[in-house]
Amino acid sequence: MNKTLNAEEMPLYKVFSDDFLFTIPTVQRPYSWTTDEAGDLLDDLLDFIEHHAITEDTISRVEEPYFLGSIVLVKKERNNSEVLDGQQRLTTLTILLSVLRDYLGEEYAKNIKIMIAQEGNRLLQTKDQFRIELRKRDQPFFQNFIQEDGGTTKLREDTGTKTDSQKCIRDNVMYFIDRFNNLDPSIVKTLPGVIAGLCYIVVVSTPNFDSAFRIFTVLNDRGLDLMSSDIIKARAIGDLPEGKQDDYSMKWEEVEVALGRDRFNKLFEHIRMIIQMRKGGANLKDEYDEIFSKINGKNFIDDYLIPYSEIYLNIVDYQTHYHNNPKVLKLLSLMNRIDNVDWVPIAMWYHRHKVENIEEFLGRLEAFAATSMILRRNYNWRMSKYASILKEMDRDVDVFSEMSTLEISPDDRKEVLDLLNGDVYINLKDTAKRYILLRLDSLLTDGQPFYNHAVITVEHVLPQTPKEGSNWLMSFDKPEEYVHKLGNLVLLTRSKNSQARNYDFEKKKISYFQSSGGVTSFALTSQVVQMNEWTPKVVERRQKQLIDLLMKTWNLNKKTIEESVEQHFYIETLKGVFASGQPIENGFMVMKGAKCSTEVSNSFSVGYTELRSKLLNQKILVMHGNYLVLTEDYEFTSASTASSIVLGRSSNGLTSWKLPNGKTLKEINC
Repeated sequence: MNKTLNAEEMPLYKVFSDDFLFTIPTVQRPYSWTTDEAGDLLDDLLDFIEHHAITEDTISRVEEPYFLGSIVLVKKERNNSEVLDGQQRLTTLTILLSVLRDYLGEEYAKNIKIMIAQEGNRLLQTKDQFRIELRKRDQPFFQNFIQEDGGTTKLREDTGTKTDSQKCIRDNVMYFIDRFNNLDPSIVKTLPGVIAGLCYIVVVSTPNFDSAFRIFTVLNDRGLDLMSSDIIKARAIGDLPEGKQDDYSMKWEEVEVALGRDRFNKLFEHIRMIIQMRKGGANLKDEYDEIFSKINGKNFIDDYLIPYSEIYLNIVDYQTHYHNNPKVLKLLSLMNRIDNVDWVPIAMWYHRHKVENIEEFLGRLEAFAATSMILRRNYNWRMSKYASILKEMDRDVDVFSEMSTLEISPDDRKEVLDLLNGDVYINLKDTAKRYILLRLDSLLTDGQPFYNHAVITVEHVLPQTPKEGSNWLMSFDKPEEYVHKLGNLVLLTRSKNSQARNYDFEKKKISYFQSSGGVTSFALTSQVVQMNEWTPKVVERRQKQLIDLLMKTWNLNKKTIEESVEQHFYIETLKGVFASGQPIENGFMVMKGAKCSTEVSNSFSVGYTELRSKLLNQKILVMHGNYLVLTEDYEFTSASTASSIVLGRSSNGLTSWKLPNGKTLKEINC
């Protein structure tokens, strides 16, 4: 039996010896340890030294080693090894040793250097070579500032970096130097010997990528600190022929660098939603296993990762991309303040497939997302709705019509209006009430407001606890009826002291609502500053004006479906059959674009067969892909005839046609 796996515990001086030359394969994520992780590593080493009272002279007498975990390698020819897991620790240890080399100098530097670089040997036919080589994008920076003698002394806090990895490398060097400056020199001198001789790693090596990846996956399932994109990358790049892996790894890394590590990982959640059009499971890896069973790595990178990353960057970096489109810029600056990002895949899909009417679409999406936040709709509700919207857009359902799930339901419109007319300050969560006021502020501002203040607070004009004998109580007989209403609220860029909140109106305008320069950051607050008095009538008038603005913007006063003669019903099957329609005086009308079954069952009557043939001959039904598509609105004599033609079998239209809320035509007609 061939030996496929070797696991050996060894001290770090053996790991950083001529037995190994480490390279980071293209499927690996970039170096990403921050000063938090680097600091934890140093703290653990210092605690180990303190616990055992280790000095330079006693290192050899310490019996208990310090365990640094395991690394997984694909062992190539001679000493060349690809690091499938462990590059974060190996890289950070190299940084730490390099800082110690340059910090201590002299004999210490000479001894540490052999752990950083291999010295060439003519007899062994080896050459001078650094013991670890990072990804191509970061290796020149790493070599110049870390591996070469004196490299760490060239780094400064403002040294330019081109990637997140390079920034992490620079910051960790500066962090280690700062820590050493605050340590006893004897402890700093003890560190290299402890790292080399008392720190142990379990080196797991296999001869090929597949066996190493199986180990890597097991370690990940047991809690290894990996990010979702690392596993997805290994799967996508591993799908490709070996000759294409480097090129596609470069494409992958370009996206990763453009977005930054955190946003790059968030992107995969949005792409998953776009592909699967449903709520995801708890394990993103399992979701992508399902995706890659249908999409190969090349198509995923070319058709999803690259185009959607560009769109995603435009959405989150809206100030750069939409600086020439102030209306879209304003909408996106607001939408990025919604307390969830579940709306993002919908915006991404529309940007990719429907370039027209982007401002109108974002306005409709903003209204849906904002009102859902105000109504405290939970994650499952939101994902169900957004999944339906994606499916509808994929089927060419008009997102601007009442048929779309983006249409706010009559009950929701009424509930939102009730909340807006109520005690907004105490009935809504902070994110929702702040968003409402920011939305209003944007509507009152002619130009482009930038809501990038570190702190934005919602404040009362009429105070919550006016003092006895104050002018407030002379103006308001029942302050409790007004204090928490929308008309009594403003926005500030900082919290003021509680005493100032209770000033009378004139003093409060000057000392509380305005800056030292006599201006305010918000049009909504400026509106109040310009008032001469603050009375119940002023609050009532302002309340009506603000709610009217939101009603118009979010279409909250729209005629409800119950009041309209039109009610839109749907048929949808797992095989992709989809149709929408509405009852009419003498039958049932099915809307243009319906996707009807090409197959018919034995239950399909002669009459339905003849009608179907007639529609085909008149090109009212035409073959398109796997469906028969209705080319115009068509009036059928009954709901059952309509549903039977759509489904290709005899069907009871009263139960087959349903509203978005699940109610059947029969239930509505009862």
